[in-house]
Amino acid sequence: MSRRLQSVFAMLMAVLPALAAPQSAPDYRCRIERITMPGIPKASVEYWQKLYEGKEFTVDRQTGIMAGTLKNLFTTKPVVIDIGSDQNSFKVVTTMRRDQGAGVGSNVYVLVVREFEKAPRKPFLFLDNEDTFIGTCEHF
Repeated sequence: MSRRLQSVFAMLMAVLPALAAPQSAPDYRCRIERITMPGIPKASVEYWQKLYEGKEFTVDRQTGIMAGTLKNLFTTKPVVIDIGSDQNSFKVVTTMRRDQGAGVGSNVYVLVVREFEKAPRKPFLFLDNEDTFIGTCEHF
């Protein structure tokens, strides 16, 4: 094999794995459509609904970080449990123990996006402790 052919072959062997590697998944832009807050008086829930419903946030699918109206990055980092596929939901969890925050309590944040839905708008559910935000996400 000539040196030139060996060089081309070596270059192809270096490039092909990168081309075959899965590309990063497109991120989400999400819109809040509904909020539920168990045990909160109706007037208070209506106040929070006016603040949040119709608002948007984004999600970086590689890191799980949410930015915008809803956030999940505080003193602890989110953990992506499942990147999502045509058979599974995207799932990210952030936890904060009492000693990791301001010392007033623990927190749990969970985002689940039904990535397997065939439609471009994918339903999501976000838990901020016991408060639930429901809406749809789209890739962008």
